[in-house]
Amino acid sequence: MAKVAQPTTGFVNNGTLVQIGANNTSAQWDYISVPNPAAPWRILIEGDLPTTSTTPSMSVTFFEGKTPLFSASGTWQTQGQSSQAALKQNWKLKLKNADTGNKLALRIGDWFPMTSVTLKGYGTDRTLVRDSLTTAIWRDMRKNPDGVMAPLSSYQYFDGTDLGTHTSALFTTAGFPVELWQNGVFLGLYVLRSPADLPDYLMDEDNNQHVLIQPQHAGNIWTGTFNSTEWTVQSPAISGYADQDDISTTAPAINAACARIVKWFGDCVAGTVDARATYWQYIDLKSFLDYVLICELAGSFDSMQNNFELGSWNASATSGIWHMWLYDCDETWGLIINVGGAQSDADQIGWVMENPNNYGFQNPGFFKLMHSVFRPELRARWAELRDAGIIDAASIKRWIAEYVGFIDPTMMAQDLANWLLTGPTGSINVAQNLEKESVSYIMNYAETRIAWIDAQWGYSGA
Repeated sequence: MAKVAQPTTGFVNNGTLVQIGANNTSAQWDYISVPNPAAPWRILIEGDLPTTSTTPSMSVTFFEGKTPLFSASGTWQTQGQSSQAALKQNWKLKLKNADTGNKLALRIGDWFPMTSVTLKGYGTDRTLVRDSLTTAIWRDMRKNPDGVMAPLSSYQYFDGTDLGTHTSALFTTAGFPVELWQNGVFLGLYVLRSPADLPDYLMDEDNNQHVLIQPQHAGNIWTGTFNSTEWTVQSPAISGYADQDDISTTAPAINAACARIVKWFGDCVAGTVDARATYWQYIDLKSFLDYVLICELAGSFDSMQNNFELGSWNASATSGIWHMWLYDCDETWGLIINVGGAQSDADQIGWVMENPNNYGFQNPGFFKLMHSVFRPELRARWAELRDAGIIDAASIKRWIAEYVGFIDPTMMAQDLANWLLTGPTGSINVAQNLEKESVSYIMNYAETRIAWIDAQWGYSGA
């Protein structure tokens, strides 16, 4: 085993612990706040590399430029389902205060504190741009026009505990690129991504009506049958529940609440229920409209039976309004599993949520229905977001340019040397889409896709 260096903890500035008085106790702190990155981050780990079956101990120091931010001890492991079989894997660092032995909570900017740090390798998207870009645009969409991403009642729920200071809730993930070094050797470029834990969704795990579920390639989602083994139930807390267990007997009330919304989806798709006449009893339409629009914009064919969050703050077997939230968007902006060349370009794919070519092997189901039943609302919402400058090619190009400014080109060259562009480093064989592995391709895709959708819906500007 590699030698594990003794780490320090507490906020660090220019290599020295901040002194707040004669008896500075920062080494005893189990909570650290650091600002959003102003310069590239470098993460140095001392310890053995994890495997899919090992979780070795490590020490880690975080740097911004040449300035050390903080150090910690802990363990690390592989992260994510698809990463298990990938060459360039994702990692999760579980942080501890080396002095106290307690979990060490890290707060970055306005993210919620986290005791584990997720590093995404994005073997599929070697630019490291697509996931962060998509969720950033979607957050801006959700905030338009009133500035909040959820009903005020969901914020007010926490008034009695923290005066409703949950207003930084993201309802998705955010991320920024970092360098990762292991035992003094450059391991690769990764994206440090927020974990999207329950606080990010304003969920109280002890409230049985606060239900948050995520499909895992849920084949029955549009047939009207809720099969809990095809879903991850993240909220509420269920005693004895293991990921994707059948909850029909262990949590029948929660199972019934989930079954209600999935049955409505299925009935609408089957045509036995009028979606337009009944939607207000089941879904927050605006969140569903925005979800369809971001998937159309970004070309996300992996988001129909997979990779979204479905949640409600008042779910029961007989009532409740459900919201749709975005998750995991690396297979976007021209990357489609088993589809290469020009056929996955922005002006060739057609409507994603109608999916006539069965790209990604997912059934669009209710989302396809929205294109016919709620087409007027989709067109109006698109125009609103275009008029507001939220969906805008120039803005997207500026965002990408600022984001990749945190990547050292020499480190990108080394990343490509470590993880070649000739094989399946992720769920898509990168060699199939070499021309799409550039930031210029994504910029051009955004401009072309916006123009294509504008033409379909007759948008000509404010």
